[in-house]
Amino acid sequence: MMQKFRLFVLLLIGVSGFGQTKVLYNQSVEAYKSKDYVLFLKLAKQLDSIRPTHPAYTYNLASAYSLNGKIEEALSVLKKIVLANNTIAFEDDADFESIKMEGSFKDLLALKASQSKTIETSVEKIRLSEKDLHPEGLLYLQKRKFWLASSIRNKKIVSFDENGKCSDWFTECSYSVFALKTDSDEKYLWVACSAIPEMKGFSKEIDGKSEILKIEIATKKLIKRYAVDGNHVFGDLIVTKNNEVYISDSAEPIIYKIEKENLVVWKDLRKEAFNLQGIALNKKESKLFVADYLKGIISIDIKSQKGNWLEFSEETSKKGIDGLVFYKNSLIAIQNGVVPIRIVRYNLDETETKIIDFKVLDNNREEFNEPALATLVKNKMYFFANSPWKFYDKDFQLDESKFENPKLFELDLD
Repeated sequence: MMQKFRLFVLLLIGVSGFGQTKVLYNQSVEAYKSKDYVLFLKLAKQLDSIRPTHPAYTYNLASAYSLNGKIEEALSVLKKIVLANNTIAFEDDADFESIKMEGSFKDLLALKASQSKTIETSVEKIRLSEKDLHPEGLLYLQKRKFWLASSIRNKKIVSFDENGKCSDWFTECSYSVFALKTDSDEKYLWVACSAIPEMKGFSKEIDGKSEILKIEIATKKLIKRYAVDGNHVFGDLIVTKNNEVYISDSAEPIIYKIEKENLVVWKDLRKEAFNLQGIALNKKESKLFVADYLKGIISIDIKSQKGNWLEFSEETSKKGIDGLVFYKNSLIAIQNGVVPIRIVRYNLDETETKIIDFKVLDNNREEFNEPALATLVKNKMYFFANSPWKFYDKDFQLDESKFENPKLFELDLD
């Protein structure tokens, strides 16, 4: 067990909220060392409630349950661990000695092996010419018939043709460009931008700066910049048919809205969410679905602003959802925060408030390193499979020898 503490300590550093949990974590380590397993379990529960699905806290919770003879609880938590990361080596940990002869423990080992199965549904369609683009968001303008892609690294928007040839389309972005969305008339392009270390020209003075750009598509003219004070990462946005714009903030779990030409707080989720990601609308545009990297997906009624966290099956993980799209009463989620990376279709009930079943569409693919946001074009979902987030060094220089040119993938949803 103490080996696991050492393995996971690096994962604790740099995680939002670490300062708040450091004391509890240190106390749990001391309780474990002194073999006060009752206290260890109490502290493990507290940590898990503060940071659900965190790898260190979840593992320690499973260990604490096992050491206290709570077999069913330990097995249940271990299953969540396997579904979130099937490379965690818990089999030889002495803390689980008391449950290793259980049939359910052997089932866990079988589940762990099955998670490595490769499932291939989507196919590569285009490979872009600009290797260091580091794309995140993308958009196909159906009326104008051309593609746009955002650039994290180069702070711009490019267009690209069917052969993947890139051309600069808009270069007046001050920060990394994340999401791209347009109104139904394709008159304006809405762009989410945030200052992060991976972009060229980053400095600590602009860390946390974010803005939404409104660009006239026909002229490529910047109409307006929308910004708020504070530390933000505007990671995704969505535009309704009535030209209402909703934005998810990954730095602070807040949903913003552009209202009367102002960027305002629409729903504050700081008391219940952690790290907001992809955002999608249902067909009627009555519900907003927002992914949280730790907690899953929240469904929000747009009129009442009441939120409902979707309940996930015990056979899948709610962790690590980044890109999110809605199609035919289902949510297609790009889960790049689990191991292996997968794309899952979650089917909803008629009220669109419950997940009734799910299907893994892609899993454990060598090309996925890593997909992020996605866009719909009729019945197909498109995404870049290999945004190079993992290939920056400690100084945030991008090592181009470690990855290939951006690959656009197509996923048929019918």
